Amino acid sequence: MYVLYTVLLLLSGLALLPHVLWRCLRGATYHQDLAERCGYGIVPPTGVQAGSGCLWFHAASVGEVQGVRPIIASLHQCLPELPIVLSAFTPAGKQMAQRLVPEAALVFVLPLDLPWLMRRLMRRLHPRALLVQETELWPHLFRAAARQQVPVVLVNGRLSARAFRHYQWGRPLMRRVLADVTLLLVQSPEGAQRFQRLGADARRLHVAGNTNIDRALLAAAQPMAPHALTALVTGRRLLVAGSTHAGEETVLLSVYRRLQVRYPDLLLVLAPRHVERAETVLRQVQAHYCRAVRRSQYEPLRTEDLAGATVIVLDTMGELATLYSLCTVAFIGGSLVPIGGHNVLEPAVFAKPLFFGPYMDHFPELAALLQQAGGAIQVHGEEELYARLADCLTHPEAGSAMGRRALEALAANRGALERTTRAVQELLVSPLPPGEGFITG
Repeated sequence: MYVLYTVLLLLSGLALLPHVLWRCLRGATYHQDLAERCGYGIVPPTGVQAGSGCLWFHAASVGEVQGVRPIIASLHQCLPELPIVLSAFTPAGKQMAQRLVPEAALVFVLPLDLPWLMRRLMRRLHPRALLVQETELWPHLFRAAARQQVPVVLVNGRLSARAFRHYQWGRPLMRRVLADVTLLLVQSPEGAQRFQRLGADARRLHVAGNTNIDRALLAAAQPMAPHALTALVTGRRLLVAGSTHAGEETVLLSVYRRLQVRYPDLLLVLAPRHVERAETVLRQVQAHYCRAVRRSQYEPLRTEDLAGATVIVLDTMGELATLYSLCTVAFIGGSLVPIGGHNVLEPAVFAKPLFFGPYMDHFPELAALLQQAGGAIQVHGEEELYARLADCLTHPEAGSAMGRRALEALAANRGALERTTRAVQELLVSPLPPGEGFITG
């Protein structure tokens, strides 16, 4: 199985090479990390070179790096003698890690999951443990760790129904991959069952909860500088549609035009998931006869320039969470089209009523938690979205109560960060003999 996987990986890499080269010619930055992708240029920090070992964290991309950040901070505080190294699968994830994780002595792009690359990297880093965020299941990486008796911990583990169906095609391989995982700290009982059906040893499974909830609550509690748009939205209703995809902006703009008839003070912020789509979104706004402005064109932002604006296209990074804190109501993108939905935590921690479409496959547990608490509403099309938003705007006290229920649901489910930190500490103090595992709790 491993040989077949390696061959398929090499063939896939060769097939993708023309696309990567084309993206590089169009300005993408993949080539800047090509050496690391091939296993070169990864220089271990001084402590690791001296043989003291490290804690090696791995996260896929931007969202996963943000999710693993509080785990890194917590374990670094408990185990300051162990250097932190952090790998990401995407260049964007690496850039985010360099910006957000000051504890990391080394940040790099994970090489291709080829056996010789992973064995060499494992020997160079000498990790005391490999901690992998969410669903990054790399066969040769885990096998290299197991051969050097390095414990592998899946933190904040999750396995959506869609991902589970995909992994079932390679179930014999996944059974062997999961046998190399020492401890699986998963978000939910449903996720634990899926991992077990793929072949994970039940003794190694532990439902620790979702550390992203702790992260979001901690972030919301931090003092927040006034946003440049604060003066503009003061006294106005604000609808923030975050992380939208193609096919969603048209529906949202149609709904917004109808709502604006009843609520002339309503302002819409469209935040496309991919910033490079901003120009396309801007043209869609104009096609709906709304006055559109790009956030990036006003730096420093002059409020008087936007006084007549009805739609703001957010084409900058790092501002969406602040805008959620200012909004009247929030919509979660990637959910009206079959993408799988995006982060519901950012508006929920600010006690905002939130809406999303039928496609929330990436966050099913969180979506269900908020719905069951009465803190979120799932809609199935334009008409239902219009009716639900109109009701929320007409009855602001009901919207406020809905937001409070969302926040209360999250507060009642915090604690995963502490449980994860404690489990990893216990593992490092008393590593398990081969073949033994942790009892599910």
